[in-house]
Amino acid sequence: MEGYILNDRFRKFLGVNVLEFKPGFAKVEGIVREEFTNFHGSAHGGFLISLADFALGLAANADGVKRFAISIDMDFIAPAFVGDKLVAEAKLVGGGKRISFYEIKILRGDEIIANGRAVVYSRGERIKSND
Repeated sequence: MEGYILNDRFRKFLGVNVLEFKPGFAKVEGIVREEFTNFHGSAHGGFLISLADFALGLAANADGVKRFAISIDMDFIAPAFVGDKLVAEAKLVGGGKRISFYEIKILRGDEIIANGRAVVYSRGERIKSND
């Protein structure tokens, strides 16, 4: 499983580093680069959502069962700027075999700059070597 994650092309494009992951929990970090900013000079929401979504994908799939986000809802609390190191965490908070619920937060140091919720779906299929 870990090899698939490390070879994820979008992770490489974003420059995201995996700090920790296990079934139901993941923590990743990324640095805001200039190309990830909007016309205000702050991190684009798309970058923040991508960071959160990658953490979610790790947490939801770490046990080798294929799961997909069907909903992600984020609240943006404070801006981030070029050079800021951000950490995204995703944590399982409930659900069952097919539907599960996660809390997501993005931090700059100890400051929460975004938080949200996600719903994840699974048919119970195992991740195959070519997924």
